[in-house]
Parts: sequence; structure tokens; C-alpha cells
Amino acid sequence: MVKIYKKVDLTGTSCAGPIGELMGLMDEINQGEAVEALLKDEETKNMVVNWAKTVGLKIFEERKEGNNFVVVVGK
Repeated sequence: MVKIYKKVDLTGTSCAGPIGELMGLMDEINQGEAVEALLKDEETKNMVVNWAKTVGLKIFEERKEGNNFVVVVGK
């Protein structure tokens, strides 16, 4: 089970904003930790998932929560 380091609401950010926020948080976490990100739409979720995979991060969970999407990404 992965330890959630922080939960962040990124529904108010657009374009590359969520990736910028997550990049900074990835520098703070240790191996076995993750950040749970709340995202506003499927396009943003897909962008975050693709970025994470490209830079070698792990996607621990993806789910829809109401009208938003949640991605748990970490090391």
C-alpha cells in the first residue's frame, strides 16, 4: 500500500498547471509515497498520466469522483 504524502485539488488549474504543481511535489516525496491529485476533466487526467509515465513515475490509481478525476501518482 502506498503512503499518500499529500492530496491536492488541481481543478482550478488548466493546461500544464497540474503538471507543474505535481513536478514540485515529486521532488518532495520519497520512494513508496504518492500524491493524490484531483483533476477537473478526463483530458487533464490523461495529460498527467502520460507525463508521469514518460518521466518514470508510477500511477497507483485512477478513478472518477463525481465530475472530477483522481490520479494517485508517486515513486
